[in-house]
Amino acid sequence: MNTKQYFNAFIALTVMPLAVVSCTDAWDDHYGDEAGSGIVDAPSLWEHVLADPALQPFSKVAKHVGYDAVLQSPQSFTLWAPVITDEQADSVIALYEAQKKEVDNNGNLRRDQDNTAITQFMQNHMAMAGRSVSSLTNDSVRMWNGKYMVMTANDLNGVRYREKNIIASNGVMYKLEGKETFFPNLREILAQKESMDSVEHFYRMLDIYRLDEQASVMQDVVDGEIVYADSVLRLSNDLYSWLAHIEREDSSYIYLAPTKEVWKQEYEKYYNWFKYVDDSRLGNRDSVRQMNARMAINCGRYFNANIQNRSEDQQKDSLMNTLYVNSQYNWGLNVFHHPLADNGILEGLNPTKCSNGLLYEDVNGRIADTLTIRPKLYLRPWAISNFKSRLIKPQGSESYSPVTTATSRTVVDKVVYNDQEVTFPELREKQYVEFEPATYKSTTNNNTNFYFYLQDTFSDLYYNVYVVMVPEYARANYDAEKILPVPFKVYFSERSEKPGSSTDKVDPDAGNFGRESTLSVPEGETHGSGSTFEARGDAVELICIDKARKFNFASFNSFIAMEPTQRYRFYSTASRSEMNNKVKSNILRINRLIYISFETEEEAKNFKLEVSDLSNLKEYRE
Repeated sequence: MNTKQYFNAFIALTVMPLAVVSCTDAWDDHYGDEAGSGIVDAPSLWEHVLADPALQPFSKVAKHVGYDAVLQSPQSFTLWAPVITDEQADSVIALYEAQKKEVDNNGNLRRDQDNTAITQFMQNHMAMAGRSVSSLTNDSVRMWNGKYMVMTANDLNGVRYREKNIIASNGVMYKLEGKETFFPNLREILAQKESMDSVEHFYRMLDIYRLDEQASVMQDVVDGEIVYADSVLRLSNDLYSWLAHIEREDSSYIYLAPTKEVWKQEYEKYYNWFKYVDDSRLGNRDSVRQMNARMAINCGRYFNANIQNRSEDQQKDSLMNTLYVNSQYNWGLNVFHHPLADNGILEGLNPTKCSNGLLYEDVNGRIADTLTIRPKLYLRPWAISNFKSRLIKPQGSESYSPVTTATSRTVVDKVVYNDQEVTFPELREKQYVEFEPATYKSTTNNNTNFYFYLQDTFSDLYYNVYVVMVPEYARANYDAEKILPVPFKVYFSERSEKPGSSTDKVDPDAGNFGRESTLSVPEGETHGSGSTFEARGDAVELICIDKARKFNFASFNSFIAMEPTQRYRFYSTASRSEMNNKVKSNILRINRLIYISFETEEEAKNFKLEVSDLSNLKEYRE
């Protein structure tokens, strides 16, 4: 079967687990009472195993891992006992002993219930309740490890019976010609492929045992803490909830996993993107850098097959990864069109079928970071956490007050200006913020002065930063006398490597940021000259305030919120006489700030963005 057939068949059959469960339930209803009860005076399953010389290697494994007790317990099972060699038995025992010494992130030893010698061998040959077969049997059975196998009158998943319907006091036994092949899920197959050892190591790093409160037995409450008489711990991993539940047998995923060569190449790139300033919340900064680099490699590679192509705004032949959010603020992100076509993310790859999906091996880095972790970013200025005003101390006051006010405005659908009907297709968000000097005791400060803080930025990348200005007539009941040019300066500063302890109240973040630099109007920008920008005020304007600036520190973190690391200060420069004569204004009307990252300085300098692009600027995130 070729790649396209695999892909289409998998999408079509994502409901199969439900059908399998239904068949299994029907089987239990039909045979549960007859075969499940066993015969009281018959030998136990364990006694049947011990009595058969051909099963001696299997009995050696079962006894070593403690399943001799299970096979002679009163619980009812079906056992498909495989005829294996001594070498095969020794291999399983060696695996069991090696994994017993493994520890998780809390220093807990791997428990037997999670040892693959048990889950992939012993439980791969057992099922709960006794099951007998007839000449008509052709059904699905759920093994103890959750895997589904086809049970017929003559074989289990293609492995033939030597003997069948061996009745025991605690179930039914079958003797198989050989061992069943373990059918791994997407998480389990990572450990079986040498090419996947980097991503498997990443998962193993985050494996951890957590208390299952529902399964545990509470004994008492001491000093407000619950004491358990029987604590049940289960192996867990935060990556499942962050990225995809590839460990679940009832899931259906497509996973484009990076090979170790791709992992190494992308890790070296991403590691440089996560240089942080000193922050006590980060702990070991180098460890945080490493973890974020690993997350950057792995994010965006998982596709839930059950939700593909259900969104009306997506093309039929497309894949949406698990990070996709169908929102007006996520246009085009995490969507990969025509995955099997030329240059598609799955083009030319042959998948490995797993029990809960398809594994594709990415051998050349096919996930574009601009569609996942590094989109174009828009900053909405009215988010109060991103806007701060410089402070002043009014005469006769002991407290400081902001020098600038911010007023939210709504953009009208259409308006008449200069005898023409005007609409605003460039403004996807029909709002903006009007920044103007604050008034204290009938005295108005002369200049507008405020900061924007950038979020989710990366180090060692080059940024272009734009501001979208809105004219006065974009709102209802506009004042025509206020449609004036607005001159302003822009200053850039970045958090320092070692934050200081300054208490200068003129700067709300004094000590955290380094010295400000005055920006010059970038080459090719027509709104101003020298170090003075100017919004003409008679149309929607896109003004590039900074171009190809390399950021030294990152504020993006996959795990906890980070304080912004870069900021821009806007300062209006219209003089008092210019304002009195109504030739200039100090009111800045801002729809949003756009900042776009590039891997090279040349790429940033050559990038062109026009006002007309704003109505269809996709692949961005706020």
